[in-house]
Amino acid sequence: MTEKPQTDQYFDALLASYDALTRAIEQANERGLGLSRQLLTDVTAAQRQALDLARQVAANPSDMATAYSAIMESAVAAQSQALDFTQTAYKEAVAASGEAREALESLLSASRTAAEAALSLSREWQTSNPWADLFQKSMESFGAAANSAKEKAGTKS
Repeated sequence: MTEKPQTDQYFDALLASYDALTRAIEQANERGLGLSRQLLTDVTAAQRQALDLARQVAANPSDMATAYSAIMESAVAAQSQALDFTQTAYKEAVAASGEAREALESLLSASRTAAEAALSLSREWQTSNPWADLFQKSMESFGAAANSAKEKAGTKS
């Protein structure tokens, strides 16, 4: 009756690995969506700033001092937005690498548990199945015969 808990352990480990993978994909999706939203917000703000700049220059095209001042303010704002986006992207990348490490550790742990359960199940099956021993011995005989044939072919050369 020990087969049932090991079977459960095996399938629980498989489910844990699938859950870890799903969680990692969801987190990556959320991060990508957040960056996309910020990029959209930044692009929209930049378009509005460009239109405001164009309005200021068009309102009084001969006033070079005002136009120059407006262009400089617009350039500084654009640089600030680019820096903010770069900082956010960097923070997201650092956080994503931590999440990837955690997901990998979860997957490795679940894989290890599944492999141990599968090995235990195969050993139990081998001891409880009379055909398993016969199959294993026939495979060993086949391997020995194949090695013998290789050795004979190697000595004839």
